[in-house]
Amino acid sequence: MQRLIHHKRKRNIFKQPIKRYITMESKKRIAIIGAGYCGMTSIAILKEEGLEPVCFERTSKPGGTWCYREETIDGVASVMSTTIINHSKEMGAYSNFPPRKEFNNYMKHSELYEYFTEYWTKNDCYRHVHFNMEAVSVKRAKDYDETGRWEVTVRDIVTGEETRDIYDGVMVCVGHFNRPTIPQFPGLEIFKGNIVHTHSLKDVSVFKDQKVVVVGFGASALDAAVELSSVAKQVYLSTKTGAHVMTRVSYQGYPLDYVLLRRYMVQFIDLLPTDLVSWYVETFYLNPKFNPSLYKVTPKYHLLSKDPVINDYLFSKLLSGSIVQKNNIERFVENGVIFEGEDKKTEVDTVIMATGYTWKFPFLEDNIIIQTDGRINLYKLMYPPHLKHPTLAIIGFLLVFGPGFPLGEMQCRWAAHMFARKGKLPSEEIMFEDIRRRHKLNEQRYAPGDRMTLRVDYTQYLDEIASQFSVKPNLFKIFFTDFPLFCKLVFGPSVPYQYRLEGPHKWDGAREAIMKCEERILAPLHGSS
Repeated sequence: MQRLIHHKRKRNIFKQPIKRYITMESKKRIAIIGAGYCGMTSIAILKEEGLEPVCFERTSKPGGTWCYREETIDGVASVMSTTIINHSKEMGAYSNFPPRKEFNNYMKHSELYEYFTEYWTKNDCYRHVHFNMEAVSVKRAKDYDETGRWEVTVRDIVTGEETRDIYDGVMVCVGHFNRPTIPQFPGLEIFKGNIVHTHSLKDVSVFKDQKVVVVGFGASALDAAVELSSVAKQVYLSTKTGAHVMTRVSYQGYPLDYVLLRRYMVQFIDLLPTDLVSWYVETFYLNPKFNPSLYKVTPKYHLLSKDPVINDYLFSKLLSGSIVQKNNIERFVENGVIFEGEDKKTEVDTVIMATGYTWKFPFLEDNIIIQTDGRINLYKLMYPPHLKHPTLAIIGFLLVFGPGFPLGEMQCRWAAHMFARKGKLPSEEIMFEDIRRRHKLNEQRYAPGDRMTLRVDYTQYLDEIASQFSVKPNLFKIFFTDFPLFCKLVFGPSVPYQYRLEGPHKWDGAREAIMKCEERILAPLHGSS
């Protein structure tokens, strides 16, 4: 028996009529919630594993946060028109698809999106996405205990029609930048100016000649303040905690992550106390360049206890007065704010809240993701440990200093491996013990916060997940069989291609991609094409 579901809509590159034929002989079907970076990557990886992806995206375009949108969509984050990525192209690349050498090392969002679309097109991802389809419910099917299957209900945003179907697995790829947080300040309700979250900040030109306060000191806060300072009459940057600030450019002009994220450095740092490493880097690397106490942004925590913020222009803007550093807002008044430690009000027209997001999966069955005292209990930050079958995977739900894209891809690869029943998870008891261990280590290292349990280290986490399905490079073997490659893997940048050298779905071009990485780094600087 065949069943055909067909939604007639106007055709365009991102929206094709949905045609699905389901037979008893069909390959395993995996539902993907969200078509951002992780969702689109999931499609390619599932196909690589011989599975059938069915992706649902609530908007009309793929790309999630990295798809620039003029309009603001509730629950959908988007970059500003001027956004440049904070990691270099090689470090954030797909493991089997290096970016073209002419791409800039720190790509504009439009250039990054172009790179993504090249990968998605090469892997024929678009035809597997149902756009303008919102997940309403994801719950265990009636036969879950025997089959591990899930019942997924989606709603057509255009027609309101709901469709329910059964899938062999589910990948949740909605990230954690979906619900903006607006802190409650005294007097906020009487303020007559504008309140805008960076979630909705697209084009700063609308704030021309205004006095603007930016609240926060994370990446989005500094990006917003710097961009606003070029058009606003005055920008105030309000922060409670400050942060360590690093620039994208590092030793000899190379990209920061390209220099820092190397195996030998990671191993060396792991051998030393965290506080000692933080003190050394702050004292001999960061502070000689930009002393935070000089600018009243001294953080309360050590460097490795809270991720540094990447920005190239903050300190020059502070020196020029284009941005004025202020303490936290004490209260709002009708036409301005009063900062802590000040008696006089500061008149402002707009307040930009760069105050982060809360995570939420409203479509998920209750008690799928369990929290204990604010700690999120997911095995390897992917799998709810109490479920009977490993057929639900949470993808991209983590925080890392460095590029997050390779971590998301690695999670997709492991999830696909599990959906294909080529591996299994340990017992519930062992998984919970691993979760408790991770929580304890993070509590010892990181500053308190609701996102503390999501933090991982770039190379260590990639190795940890790669080890689950035998794609971690065997350095001992490579030392004896390919010493030049060994040197690149240990002393060179930890590029993602190393996880395609061996194991399932290895890529014949991985070694060359690693060895010629620097050529692609230098190409745009030397005008090569």
